Amino acid sequence: MTTTLGIPIPDCQARAQQAAERRARLAPSATQRGAGYTTVNGDETAFGAGRLANYHKALPHDLLGRVHAPTYNAMVAALTTGDSGSLETLAIGANRSNSGPFDDANPPQYAIYPGGAPDYRKMTSPLTGLVGDTQGADAGAFAISPAPVIASAEFAAEMAELYAMALCRDVPFTDLAAATGNASGGITVQGVIDALENVPFLNGGAVGNLPAAARRRYDTRGTITGGNALFRGSTRGSRHGHWTSQYLLTGNTNDRPAGSFVNLNGSNAPNNAAGPSFRGIFAEVGQNDGFVFYGTQIIDQRNIVAQPNVDYLTNWAAWLDSQNGVNANNFDVFLGRRRFLTTPRDIATYVHFDALYQAYHVACLIMLNGAGFPIERGLPETRSATRSAFASFGGPHVLSLVTEVATRGLKAVWRQKWMHHRRMRPEVAGALITLHADNPGHFGNGDLADAVNALTAQIPASLLQAVAARNASANAASAIQPKPNLTTDFPGFPDIQEANNYLLPMAFPEGSPTHPAYGAGHATVAGACVTVLKAFFEMFEADGVTERAWPWTVFTPDFAAGNQNEGGELKPSADQAGYTVQGELDKLAMNIANARNMAGVHFYTDYFESIRLGERIAVSILEEQLSLYDEPISMSFTTFDGEPIRIVANGGTSRVLVDGTRSEDWYGRYGN
Repeated sequence: MTTTLGIPIPDCQARAQQAAERRARLAPSATQRGAGYTTVNGDETAFGAGRLANYHKALPHDLLGRVHAPTYNAMVAALTTGDSGSLETLAIGANRSNSGPFDDANPPQYAIYPGGAPDYRKMTSPLTGLVGDTQGADAGAFAISPAPVIASAEFAAEMAELYAMALCRDVPFTDLAAATGNASGGITVQGVIDALENVPFLNGGAVGNLPAAARRRYDTRGTITGGNALFRGSTRGSRHGHWTSQYLLTGNTNDRPAGSFVNLNGSNAPNNAAGPSFRGIFAEVGQNDGFVFYGTQIIDQRNIVAQPNVDYLTNWAAWLDSQNGVNANNFDVFLGRRRFLTTPRDIATYVHFDALYQAYHVACLIMLNGAGFPIERGLPETRSATRSAFASFGGPHVLSLVTEVATRGLKAVWRQKWMHHRRMRPEVAGALITLHADNPGHFGNGDLADAVNALTAQIPASLLQAVAARNASANAASAIQPKPNLTTDFPGFPDIQEANNYLLPMAFPEGSPTHPAYGAGHATVAGACVTVLKAFFEMFEADGVTERAWPWTVFTPDFAAGNQNEGGELKPSADQAGYTVQGELDKLAMNIANARNMAGVHFYTDYFESIRLGERIAVSILEEQLSLYDEPISMSFTTFDGEPIRIVANGGTSRVLVDGTRSEDWYGRYGN
């Protein structure tokens, strides 16, 4: 006879019924988190069939960058209806040939590439925004505000900042903070700052009457220039101290007790006694060594970085090939040594090759394996005298969720990108400014010429002159050169003079990815992943109000004067005050998102709106998960807008409180 001390309650069929009821309760929340109504800025249809003012990369274009209208219209029809069969017929990717025959739907290549003519790129996951999900809010439940129109003061500010970032791409972050040293193109860092201070949207002279623009101006810009304010984010933590988050620099401390190591001769030895000669686990290391423990392996915070002063898409032939989908991937040139992230180009290289959620996975390992990062006090095991967190609210839970939310965020932002906004990439805006400088008649559309004229007029001439000089220098040294005789072999090919070449210098040889700019995938994932970390770990001191201070020494990288063979050194920062755990997480989200801006592939508003989209997605998932527990739970942190937020649950129900009130308005805040 089989006996047992007890059986779980509920069990078997009762448990199955409970599971069904719980899932049914969650079903309405998939679409009831916000209005989900998206409006667009109108640029796509405002300037004629050439669609010069929106996204169509990898499709065929004419000599002036106007998209092949039949292909573009077929693409939009297939996107909005989910017609995957029609997408397969478009003149993109493998349907193109670099050996001809050449026509309007298959233009030739206009540049010469090392190794011969490359193949063609494909669209990146264009139908992902139509995919459903069973966890968190549906991809269509959230919206983001319309992107700034091309003639607006905000758009001009974004382009001025992108030009400034490109000019400062090889300036160490410490020099940017001190406003010292030289940018490229014959302008100093202080000259860049002076120029940005004259941009109307940035100095408050022109904001416009759109609620979204006013919100972004109020929340983010303040003083954008001078010292630590240059190229910063929209959260308090992202504006404080060294530009790079400690989570991208520091390592763990090896704090194993004395006697736990074994010398090479087999004898026990204390931590500081002779042991293995390598630097890493089982060696004496501290946070300043930059090693993060991953079980018995280590992650080294030093990075492979790109060669300084090598930019791309700085001549019309290479730019036009890129728009036509020519695959210039893997023409990167790298520095001969690794190092800690030291310059904007370094972190741009990081986000060129990262695993998207990589930085937050490493941050989670730092917090799980380092003293000073307690788990959120509102979680059951944290306050228990007998239970420790593992399967619930422990390492396996947070490590899986901090990466899992990335796919949910991508579905939502890909819906915004492909199904709604189809916003141009910054490299296209630079081309419009260049075409206008060469000949406003290129546009064949007076309204577009007027819009680009208004855009150009708000960008400081000193920045444009420096960009032209930078491009001339880049073109002289580039391994990718225009074919000879383009203007005679292809009548109508624009003869862009060096002094009028305002193409945006790109950090990536292929330019932007083959999906629209708005919103940003990296930024949405940043918002979602950082939100999970803020929810799982304690963000406040014992009073529940004061932000928890950063528990370790604050470091800055020193490559030039440090140990270059080891990739530089982390040195204690001169200023140790004001750093917080939550602030460095917010800074981490800004670092990764704005690194894409520093590479030239995204705008500031892509970052601003998208980290908040990711935040809402993560909160919706946490709200659902907490409702499945039978005991009281709470998570508390601060939103990217600076408001206190709590996710609370008690026996099968959960809710989100933002600044003490229910969350409906917060979930739907950004759709206008």
